[in-house]
Amino acid sequence: MINTKRIKGSIAASSLLLGVMLAATACNVDRFDDSKAYKKTETHSFSTATDGRQVLPDWVPPNATAIDEIVRTTGDERILRMKSSTEALDHPGCAEIDGSDVRPPSLSASWWQSGVESASTVKCGDWYVAQAGEYLFAHKPEAVQFILDQLEADQ
Repeated sequence: MINTKRIKGSIAASSLLLGVMLAATACNVDRFDDSKAYKKTETHSFSTATDGRQVLPDWVPPNATAIDEIVRTTGDERILRMKSSTEALDHPGCAEIDGSDVRPPSLSASWWQSGVESASTVKCGDWYVAQAGEYLFAHKPEAVQFILDQLEADQ
């Protein structure tokens, strides 16, 4: 007896995979063109962590101030700067790391210190966090970009 549910499921999964592959290939062509939708961002600034609680990740210390963030609206990537310290990171999702192999963000801002990501000593979920002076710098890499880079490397 033929299991039609299994066949339909396989066809649906194959179609979805094909769609993702085609979308990734199409996005790969001009992904660095600033006119493309991939480059759309939002900027947030908050005086305190309390002011930005609905937008900021939950690991941001409650005593953080002078917070600036850029969010890629068409993906996962984010960069964040705040006055605080790694000692204030008291969240179960945060752990010490050696950040020497952290990929740099593709987002930029006048307040983002170039290369600071390689000084990351803490990872909070998907976020890499580095202390530089009185500021914490954190970034969440683009998951879609990582997939595209892997596809490109495999070619």
